[in-house]
Amino acid sequence: MSARSVRNDRLYLLDFIRLVAMVMMMQGHTIDAMVSLQYVNFAEVPWTIWHFLRGLTAPTFLMISGAVQLFATAREENGKVPLHVLKKRIEWGIMLIAIGYLLVFPANRIFDLPFVSSDGWRAFFQTNILHVSGATLIATVILMYITRSNRGFAFCSLSLATCIVICSPFADMINWFAFMPEWLGAYFSFKHGSLFTLIPYSAYMFVGVGVGALLYEAPAERREQWLSTYGISIGVALLGLGIAGTYAPLTLYPQHDYYLTSPHFVCIRTGCVLVIMGILAYLYRYVRRFEEYYARLGKKSLYIYTTHLIILFGTPWCKGIAQGDTYRSLTVSEGIIIAVGVIGITLLSAYVIDYFQHHSIPIRKGIRFSLTAVLLYVLLV
Repeated sequence: MSARSVRNDRLYLLDFIRLVAMVMMMQGHTIDAMVSLQYVNFAEVPWTIWHFLRGLTAPTFLMISGAVQLFATAREENGKVPLHVLKKRIEWGIMLIAIGYLLVFPANRIFDLPFVSSDGWRAFFQTNILHVSGATLIATVILMYITRSNRGFAFCSLSLATCIVICSPFADMINWFAFMPEWLGAYFSFKHGSLFTLIPYSAYMFVGVGVGALLYEAPAERREQWLSTYGISIGVALLGLGIAGTYAPLTLYPQHDYYLTSPHFVCIRTGCVLVIMGILAYLYRYVRRFEEYYARLGKKSLYIYTTHLIILFGTPWCKGIAQGDTYRSLTVSEGIIIAVGVIGITLLSAYVIDYFQHHSIPIRKGIRFSLTAVLLYVLLV
């Protein structure tokens, strides 16, 4: 096998980290949605730690998404990214955005859209992690197409990430909705209820490109060691920078929401994610034999994300288990049991579907046809 083919192999370590993040995400969403607030106090340990770790799942996903692009995209001899690859990645980004909107579709049928209230449209246009992931993925693949080497791609990505982070507090002062339509302004402002926005969250994916470039340059047999060493050391440095900036007596930034747009908090989160990635890279040597499962579940991250949300919160056409009287109604132990069930059902179904899709093309086509038919039915009937 040539050196080039070895370097372009799927990096199972990233699948392993993504799987850990997916499990943390699912338990976080489930416990938050099912456990009564009378048992939860974010001002006390362990809830403070739990709440902070929940905030790391989205940055982890975005950084992993940036890193895998270096391994999933092979350049041609002249350094160009093939046009068909560019098209495929852009289509994937558009699909992420479309799914993000479908999960919160504001009406039962397309024909009911003219009767949706202005508040309903505002809620529909609020952006979440799928919107930000899709839009940033499109931006990164275009940047990869423009550049002619992975080092150049990484340099431009890290430069963009730095600019986005530094400018976040100033961007938060702008009334984006004054000169943008509601759907577009929601990508840049938290003020109308968006959970995630491009500023600053797109920076995490651009940072992930830098992580991917570092791993791509490493010899295949030393990638886990590199991520463990550099991830922890750089992560600790960013943590120190973020903490120092947080408690500095002077600041050049205007008043802003620390937890949403502070460059210092972004540094802290990025540092924590890198440290966690470094620790998981060290532990990976003990679980390497399960690579097949990481790969299968890693390819199904979108399915896992949407499926567990549908189980919990339903869709405009069906109810989830965390809706109505069951929302935040359980004890902590009951919430943990439900979380284990949601995680188990979601991961098992993802593995089974990927297994049959991999071994049977007719089944894969049948699943796509069935999903398309169901979607058309609920939108039109």
